[in-house]
Amino acid sequence: MRTIPLSSPRFLLGAVGCFACASAFARPPLEQADNLLNDSFTLQAGLILSSNQTELRRDSSAGTPGTSVGAERDLGLPSKKLTGFAEMMFRMKKRHRIRLSDYYLPLDRHGTATVKNTINFGNTTYNVNDTIVSSLKVRSLALTYSYSFFQSERIEIGASLGFNVLGFDGQVAVPARLRTEYAENSAPAPLGGLDGTFRISSRFYAELRGQYIKGSISGVNASLKTFTGNLLFRMNPNVTFGLGYIGYSAAVEVSNLADRGHYSLSSKGPQLFARAGF
Repeated sequence: MRTIPLSSPRFLLGAVGCFACASAFARPPLEQADNLLNDSFTLQAGLILSSNQTELRRDSSAGTPGTSVGAERDLGLPSKKLTGFAEMMFRMKKRHRIRLSDYYLPLDRHGTATVKNTINFGNTTYNVNDTIVSSLKVRSLALTYSYSFFQSERIEIGASLGFNVLGFDGQVAVPARLRTEYAENSAPAPLGGLDGTFRISSRFYAELRGQYIKGSISGVNASLKTFTGNLLFRMNPNVTFGLGYIGYSAAVEVSNLADRGHYSLSSKGPQLFARAGF
């Protein structure tokens, strides 16, 4: 059998190769790369520049139908509003998540307008040329559970189920005649939807979410539709920034004779937010 001298180039190459293999096996495993889809807990806050369209109607206590009023058109409420929102997500297990969402700076708006057509709102009639001072507040709080039925290193798609509490209160007044009408209602409704997060690169992600709810309780029927699309930038393992677009449509129909009426809101616009994740 032929022997290879220790000084032979072939021997040196073989030794280097064996040493490299041994080093590779001895090296500790690499840490898992940063991935937004692995976050167990997140806190998010941001702003939405919303464009709004609101319709109101309040019937009289005797049941006489009121006038359908466009809040932006007839009452002088601003059609655009900078609103805020907050959200918390907790991942209990790899595929199980709970999300709490709250529009903590809701669509609170105030306006003043001169009546152009007679308006019947509740038990009050507002005549042509009356000066109306009005306000409208909206609240939305949602708690959802999500199950990720598809999950990989780059994609997570889930289905959600939960409930949403939608509330509003509105006031219309004619200070010159000391006449004021006030209405307030809130109702919980079941919520269902789909959401997906897609990893585009090591720092960029896309996020889509759609939800729909409809329910009735104590003579109050409510429905809500939302859509959100975001592009996210993962600055580091704990901080993410997002830019996107959100659409929001809500309707409440009250059938109680003492406070019967209708309220609907369509709101949509761009959003900007920051998210802390762990």
